[in-house]
Amino acid sequence: MKKGLDAPLVPIIFTACGLVGMIPAWNSHQLYNFLFPVLMLVLAAIFVHTSYWGKYAIIQQTVAALKIPQNSQVLDLGTGHGAVLLAVAGKLQRPGKVVGIDLWKSADQSSNSLTATQRNIEAAGVSNVAEIKTADMTKLPFDDESFDYVFASLAIHNVKPRAQRELALREALRVLKPAGYLVIIDLEHVGEFKRYLNEQNCRQVSVKRAGFNGLWGWLPTRILVAEK
Repeated sequence: MKKGLDAPLVPIIFTACGLVGMIPAWNSHQLYNFLFPVLMLVLAAIFVHTSYWGKYAIIQQTVAALKIPQNSQVLDLGTGHGAVLLAVAGKLQRPGKVVGIDLWKSADQSSNSLTATQRNIEAAGVSNVAEIKTADMTKLPFDDESFDYVFASLAIHNVKPRAQRELALREALRVLKPAGYLVIIDLEHVGEFKRYLNEQNCRQVSVKRAGFNGLWGWLPTRILVAEK
């Protein structure tokens, strides 16, 4: 599977700060002056680990824990290179289907494109149960109550401002069937998402931390699961 670096500017900044900071630290001949540049390099390494390996482990574990029926209809918001889409597709058989939507912005993930994700789908051999579209999660082109599961992995935090994030959640609930599940894996605004979903009378809204594999520098990934 072709992967991309999430928010590529962030680890670049961490690395640049670390390398530049090494110069005055070296010239000072004082060990404590190395603390900041070393910390920046460590944060960059953790970020890259999570982007290329950690988040995939989290997604696989989350999908496995849900025990998704083979005939489920699933929507993946902000699918990117298709990490969630491919994990779900491996659990489905027709008439089951997973649809991934994205605006394909490379600022959110390097080399992010519909073409690259379509190649990942074909390489995984799941074209019969997986489909991708260009669409905005705040204005979904799907009928009400179309999906058994809606996923959003590291996607909704990119929507700004808060009113637009709430619109994305409202759209997710609109296309979700009664007793369907909304699953959000994210590093920002998860408390905000939980409050909104509780206000919408969702059932069993739970949040848990994802551990080391979900660290983006110092920011932890959290996994929210809500039943409509």
